Amino acid sequence: MAASRGRLRGRMAMDTRSGRPSLIRPCDVAKDLAVSRTWVYDAANAGRIPSIRIGGEDGPLRFVPEDIDRWIDEARKAWRPGSGSVATQQAQ
Repeated sequence: MAASRGRLRGRMAMDTRSGRPSLIRPCDVAKDLAVSRTWVYDAANAGRIPSIRIGGEDGPLRFVPEDIDRWIDEARKAWRPGSGSVATQQAQ
């Protein structure tokens, strides 16, 4: 997972006009996490992975690299040997 995290952080170029971090697309998150794009959309819609919609509910789905890194770190901290997989977030 460390390789994925490095790739996500590598995409964090700052937008020179806004001073905000650049956002990443669902296909990039899917590739970096080695999951399908459908899984990324489903997880985002269920609130299991941090994401934003630009312009409201019907807008394009995007991700902030720092949020994804934090999400991965939290999942790793919650995992205990022998406990199986850990839910990363609960839908609210």
